[in-house]
Amino acid sequence: MFRRTAARALLLGNLGLALLAGPAFSAEPQSLVYGTTHAEAALGEALARHITVGRMRLEIDNRAAELRVPAGQTPTGAARVENLYYNPVQARFAAELVVPGTTARLPVSGRAYGTVDVPVLSHRVSPGDTITAGDVDWVELRADQAGTDVAATEAQLIGMTPKRGIPVNQPVRIRDLQSPRIVDKGALVTITLETGSMSLSTQGKALQEGGKGDVIRVVNTASNRIVEAVVSGPGRVSVGRPGTAVAAK
Repeated sequence: MFRRTAARALLLGNLGLALLAGPAFSAEPQSLVYGTTHAEAALGEALARHITVGRMRLEIDNRAAELRVPAGQTPTGAARVENLYYNPVQARFAAELVVPGTTARLPVSGRAYGTVDVPVLSHRVSPGDTITAGDVDWVELRADQAGTDVAATEAQLIGMTPKRGIPVNQPVRIRDLQSPRIVDKGALVTITLETGSMSLSTQGKALQEGGKGDVIRVVNTASNRIVEAVVSGPGRVSVGRPGTAVAAK
């Protein structure tokens, strides 16, 4: 009896091993999946022809979208973009992601735009106060919103003063800045005329206030003649030779 039972157990064990190794337990072919990283790489390359300024910011509407290649199909290249449409005003795009050599195709849409860093005021600076490096911070801004009237460097802010209140952490318009006032309206000033061979000076009265480099109107108190002069320092203005234009520094 013992021998028959052992033989039966051995037979069943061998049969079990044969079943485990047989075709019924072979793995099914797996489909290839292209996720967000692949989509962003393909879209970034395609949109680079349209977004040429700044760093690209890409936002896909469906972050969970996946491009699946059916099992048994073999890609002949990396995932790429076809039928791309881009609206630069709305910063919207629509396209299709495809995998060459397969039937895999996925519609995608979203937003894409370039960004740049611009200097801003980190806290309130009152008109008349001089902006220093400690007053400046940086924020990211859409490149198409950073026009020529928006300060792009620290140098355009430091040493200037607001003409009016400037919002904190917001792009600074150059037209909202001015040089600190170093000549007050009605103040007595020294008017100088310098050429290569001589230097003349006389007293005048400022008819306008101004910062360094500003062009203001002054009256020569000796001749009572009104001239335009460039503010060169506290209480000092300079004029050009008669018949020459006065240029701001």
